Amino acid sequence: MSRSTTTLKQIAETAGVSITTVHRVLNGKEGCGEQLRTRIMEIAKQQGYEINYVASSLRKKPIHIAVIFPKSDADSHLYVQEILNGYFQEREEVEPYNIIFQEYYYPAYDLESMVFLSCLNNIYQERPFRYDGVIVYKEDLGDDRRYTAILNRIMGKRIPVVILQKCRDDTQYSCLVGPDEELAGKMAAELMDKMTVGEGNIKIFSQDLPFADKNAAVFAEELKRRRPELRCSITALKLNEEQSERIARELSEGEYPSGIYFTCARHTAAFLRIDPKIRRNAGTVIGSELFEESCQALQTGALDAVIDKKPFSVGYQALKLLFNNIVKNEKLPVKYSVLPRIIIQSNSYVYYRRRKEKYGSSEETEYSIY
Repeated sequence: MSRSTTTLKQIAETAGVSITTVHRVLNGKEGCGEQLRTRIMEIAKQQGYEINYVASSLRKKPIHIAVIFPKSDADSHLYVQEILNGYFQEREEVEPYNIIFQEYYYPAYDLESMVFLSCLNNIYQERPFRYDGVIVYKEDLGDDRRYTAILNRIMGKRIPVVILQKCRDDTQYSCLVGPDEELAGKMAAELMDKMTVGEGNIKIFSQDLPFADKNAAVFAEELKRRRPELRCSITALKLNEEQSERIARELSEGEYPSGIYFTCARHTAAFLRIDPKIRRNAGTVIGSELFEESCQALQTGALDAVIDKKPFSVGYQALKLLFNNIVKNEKLPVKYSVLPRIIIQSNSYVYYRRRKEKYGSSEETEYSIY
């Protein structure tokens, strides 16, 4: 049946419940068991009934969503811009729903986090209006009480908070959305196992975070299980250090490694900027994320593979989940993990071309960080 001919009465008769019960379920109200709720929703779907959320939301006051994101820097296109592209894509799709977006941007290297904290305070103090939901991206969020205290106060006002990027699993926010870092580490370890011959040392360049980088830890553990003769050493790089120089120095000291794994896009790009003579002696090299430089490096052999953690999907799903919670009353998951994929030379241009056709090159990105 189409939506125009399907009524609440018909759904109620099929489900064997009252029209009131169907109305409560379809409008996300409490007072109905989960099993019955699922059954009613399935019947409504089978009969082609869809709630007109657009009309419903237009009858209500505007919905206000705040987004806190880092401003553009030289390396934004490697990862951060892709998250924003995903967010903007979903934002276009929900524009008819009477939603007003307030986007706060802080400097990418806001080392003291003063601008970031100011953005949080504006939201907590409800300036310029009360927010119905918040999305936050902060690469080194960690357990800093300056952040967590304000975020907890925001949630205390029953405002859902969706956190993007890496965070401790036990962090008590409304929803964590990000790549499955553990799976990324396992996939990289399997690739390293298949691509590396003989014994040797494997260098892992991870992020220096306020908590453990599970990507690097799982990679080392999985590779040790598969190839105990390969020794792993982890070097954590700080966000504000000259990463190309540090990587070149690490690779030039002692014996050349049999393989290298970079757990993030920024380090992958930094590696591609160092002296080609050093790169050529690096053995198997696995990077992170598919961007212009990494795509070219796969074609020339400077990289053997890339673990793409699909940042576009991170931004897209974050807003979609928050929207469904606010407008459709769908429960937010505690954690939503985006599954990574393996990119090698033969499929790199396929995925990169799709992105370029939709958003242009890194210099002509359709969506910009203001």
